[in-house]
Amino acid sequence: MNLLPHIDDYFMGQLPDEMKNEFESKISQDPVFAEEVAFYLSAKNILLTDAIKERKERFAGIYQQYKGTQKTAKSSGIIRKLWPYVAAAAILGALLIGLNTWLKPVPVKQMADQYVKEHFQTLSVTMGGKEDSLQTGRRLYNEGKLNDALAQFESIMNRDTSSGEAKKLAGIVALHLGQYNKALKYFEELENYPGLRVNPGKFYQAITLMERGQSGDKELAKQLLIKVEEENLEGKKQAREWLKKF
Repeated sequence: MNLLPHIDDYFMGQLPDEMKNEFESKISQDPVFAEEVAFYLSAKNILLTDAIKERKERFAGIYQQYKGTQKTAKSSGIIRKLWPYVAAAAILGALLIGLNTWLKPVPVKQMADQYVKEHFQTLSVTMGGKEDSLQTGRRLYNEGKLNDALAQFESIMNRDTSSGEAKKLAGIVALHLGQYNKALKYFEELENYPGLRVNPGKFYQAITLMERGQSGDKELAKQLLIKVEEENLEGKKQAREWLKKF
């Protein structure tokens, strides 16, 4: 089997165990193949990554084993003479990965999707006591009745324009429904709502832009996240992490 096309998969830990073992065996037993692997890796744009520490250790072990067996074996040909250097290059290659192949930036929508999934899956509902209008909206949302929940929160906003909580919840439901323009409107209003001790309006706008993904949205989202971090606003920790990946 030609294993050269599987170099990337090996160093990313994506090979099945059988092929992984075959790859490592071929490296340890076939100097020409090892040289080809080392050349392949050195030809790429590369940098260090912790993701392949285990592969480094495996190659280091293979190389040490090779050195032990070579104490009693004779060299044969130029490839055999060069083998220690080739093996060392393969070990070094195990520390390095191609930027274009292995370090593709995480799409901003994917990051936003994950956040929405983890934080907006359900809305907290107070147990016991009489259910108020906000609680009714939360319950409808948790039951998957998103349009009814949005109508409930918008009704509260129409009756009480000072309800920052209703604006926030309406924005979250609109975001979940893919009504991004409406979500942005509500989160912008929330950002400018006075008196809130914790105000996620700017952070939620960034999430909405990341989800919408129209031309210019990524840059606008980045600028909002920078402000969230600089102004120590709600979502600062997450904003810092995302900005590293933009």
